[in-house]
Amino acid sequence: MGSFLQARRRHLILKEASREDAEKAGDLWNAIVGLGRDPPAKTFAEAVRDTVPPEHMAFLALDEVGAAYAFDLLWKAGKDVPEGASAFEMRSAAREQWAAFDKKAKQARHVSDGFGWDLAAAWAQVREVETAQGDMDRVERIARLAGRMFASLRGAHATKAHGVSGEVYSVEQGNDVARLLPSETVLLTDSQLEVVTLERIASRRAAQYAVRGTTKKSKGPLVLALDESGSMHGIRNEWAKAAAVALARVASEEKRPVAVVHYATSTVVQIVKPDDSAGVLKMILHFLSGGTAISLALGVAVDQVKALAQKGQHGADIILVTDGIDRNEEEQKKSVDAASSIGARLWTVAIECSISEDSPLRKKAAQYTELNDNAMTKGSSITLLAGAT
Repeated sequence: MGSFLQARRRHLILKEASREDAEKAGDLWNAIVGLGRDPPAKTFAEAVRDTVPPEHMAFLALDEVGAAYAFDLLWKAGKDVPEGASAFEMRSAAREQWAAFDKKAKQARHVSDGFGWDLAAAWAQVREVETAQGDMDRVERIARLAGRMFASLRGAHATKAHGVSGEVYSVEQGNDVARLLPSETVLLTDSQLEVVTLERIASRRAAQYAVRGTTKKSKGPLVLALDESGSMHGIRNEWAKAAAVALARVASEEKRPVAVVHYATSTVVQIVKPDDSAGVLKMILHFLSGGTAISLALGVAVDQVKALAQKGQHGADIILVTDGIDRNEEEQKKSVDAASSIGARLWTVAIECSISEDSPLRKKAAQYTELNDNAMTKGSSITLLAGAT
């Protein structure tokens, strides 16, 4: 942690406070981060030092962005403390602001964990949302859900055996050589047991992995078409945005590009990189409202797939999230067929609605799933898309 002189060069609130009263501002900063001399007796800075929550001391000493947030709260509160206030009154005022800081610290931690950011980036975005008078509680809910979804996807990946296409969920008997258990394949190297093992394979009695779903040997980009029509407010939108973050984190680990198509009756395309905290926050807060134009969204998604293919990124997956249909099945079919022709698969998630079995959104999808409101609160709901990652 740098000195007050260094910190005020990097934080506007410290610079402005220093112009008002450099000595008081320096004393308050040092009281917050635990640097320098003890603040003068019977001052607000002393009250702040005496009431610093023990659980935040180490964090405040190491994270300058978080400390600057605390300074902002306490500097404003200190100016409201009346002249000649008692030590008790000053401590009460300080504790009130520390309580507000504690809430934001917990939100920043949840944002950091859920989105995979470092704490400094999380604090910066918490302040960005507050400055824009956004709904930080909503961002926190999405972050916590995204974190659970990410963990569920990593867990689903852990159930996949190397070289086996699909999710391993049990062991069965069969004759699929590609799915044989190691205990079977090792017997094929023993000249005395090879004949017996081959006989078990031929008679479908060999031990092999039982799998469900399919995974591509080479993974391409992800294109997420997220419904932002008026009916997608609330938990529906939170699930869609949390899923986008979790999927982007997994894809990023494998160097796979991710594009999000925000759609209603118009579309906005955004490239999402999990380590771009400002970009992720922009994606989360984005909402178009209006009607639902799935055929339009699919057309834009296919254009993104083609653009990525031209850059050598083939075999994309298109994930369509919607809570309604637009009846334009002919255009939907054209877009789905166009995607299929260049090796892209469609995954359709219907939120609190049902799509006809004859619809190309369901009939031609690699997987079609319906989600109810209960499932949308669970991180495990994302595993329905594990095959796309």
